[in-house]
Amino acid sequence: MSLDTYRDPVAKLLTYGDCHEMDLRDWHNYPETLGLTTDDVPELIRMATDRTLWEIESDDLEIWAPIHAWRALGQLHAEAAIAPLTQLFEEDDHDWVTEEMPKVYAMLGPAAIPVLADYLTNASHQTWARNISVDSLLEIARSHPESRDACVAPMLQQLESFAENDTDLNTILISDLLDLKAVEAAPLIEQAFETENVDEFMVGTWASIQIELGLKQESDFAPEDLKPKMPPGLDEIRQIIEKLDALPPPKPQGFGKTAQPKVQKGKKKKK
Repeated sequence: MSLDTYRDPVAKLLTYGDCHEMDLRDWHNYPETLGLTTDDVPELIRMATDRTLWEIESDDLEIWAPIHAWRALGQLHAEAAIAPLTQLFEEDDHDWVTEEMPKVYAMLGPAAIPVLADYLTNASHQTWARNISVDSLLEIARSHPESRDACVAPMLQQLESFAENDTDLNTILISDLLDLKAVEAAPLIEQAFETENVDEFMVGTWASIQIELGLKQESDFAPEDLKPKMPPGLDEIRQIIEKLDALPPPKPQGFGKTAQPKVQKGKKKKK
């Protein structure tokens, strides 16, 4: 797709600037700055999902255009973008998608919940992509408290498959449910922990979760109950570090007198 097919004012996003040089939390007001309106939504969707822009050399400003476009779609509350933007979730090497899509969907609002729920419960999608849908539901619930129950429902539905879910998906579901103080999730969370299919290092132990949800008090548990298990890989690294720490310190080199090796003189042969 040729870049010259974009028309103003959307075309101005092609040279709008490097996102690294802008405030990552307080986005520019694109509709106000460029005069974008709901009439520009189809063109913005096309730009946000234009994979050719992501393949441009990294020193060109055009690579930032999709990010500017999806931010503008969020600010325009463009419900038409809800389904198209989910195709970006599979971009596993694009950290901007992971970081910004939840914020965009929070702007798009509760209308996005059914689409995100369908995406989350579809096992054909990769785990990292489904995680984005979970985080997007979390941000919608935070921005629109009246939609909290509607956002929690698909999370609970997916957590019911804790035995089939991989560890990462169970962990993000539990983490976001804890953020929403979803006490109703406690029975499912307990069952997931019983299968040892949760990363305790990321969300804490079942005991600490009960405390966080207000179901128990810290005094109800022994200290070891609150200590999460390390993931196998991280635990191996810890053990290696402990072994290295246990070794005696090396002798300093390059200081003091160095003992000279004794040279053994050979015996002379008798004539």
